[in-house]
Amino acid sequence: MAIYPVTDYILAVDFGRDRDHSAFATMAVRHEDSGPYDYAAYRQPTRAILQLGGLRRIPLGTEYLEVVKQLRQTVLRLHNLAGWAARPVRVHVIVDAAGPGQVAIELIRAQQLDIHFTPALLTSGHEVGYSPSGKLTVPRRELITNLRYLLEVGLIRVQNGLTHKAALESEVASVRFGGGQSAHDDLVIATGLAAFQARRIYPELVRPRQAA
Repeated sequence: MAIYPVTDYILAVDFGRDRDHSAFATMAVRHEDSGPYDYAAYRQPTRAILQLGGLRRIPLGTEYLEVVKQLRQTVLRLHNLAGWAARPVRVHVIVDAAGPGQVAIELIRAQQLDIHFTPALLTSGHEVGYSPSGKLTVPRRELITNLRYLLEVGLIRVQNGLTHKAALESEVASVRFGGGQSAHDDLVIATGLAAFQARRIYPELVRPRQAA
């Protein structure tokens, strides 16, 4: 099977501070062969897969400026990983813009990073859309359902030995669609945001579910 280069990195952030952690999830998007070579079209069919290669939970009480500083360092590291790639590698940053995320949005924009930036708001609704201020609105149910689906069908590959892997698996299993659980959900929200952004970039990720 051919190994294809990374096309996109997605860094998702769920901001917290005193009661909830801030959390980072980093995914790489690459393609792999999907089925036999198509001699009629003279091409090898491929499909996008996601590699969850980074989970970070920031200590409680960490100031937003420090979290944004760590975000900046992560973005620069992702660009450096791309090296002298034959094609540009895009870095996407998506953040939960509710609560403390409102403050972080302008702090991130002030960094003038080479990123595709998406502030998002989780809602209790049923449709993806945009708020009056232009933020992406994502139903919490859709965020969680999409993440669970991509994990179940193996389109998200979790790196061996990933820090916080067990905690993420616990959150994925126990998280509530309506929120309000007593346990932390920062890792599942960050990972869910990354997976949702990947679906927006590569809609074919969900075609098997739609066709079923």
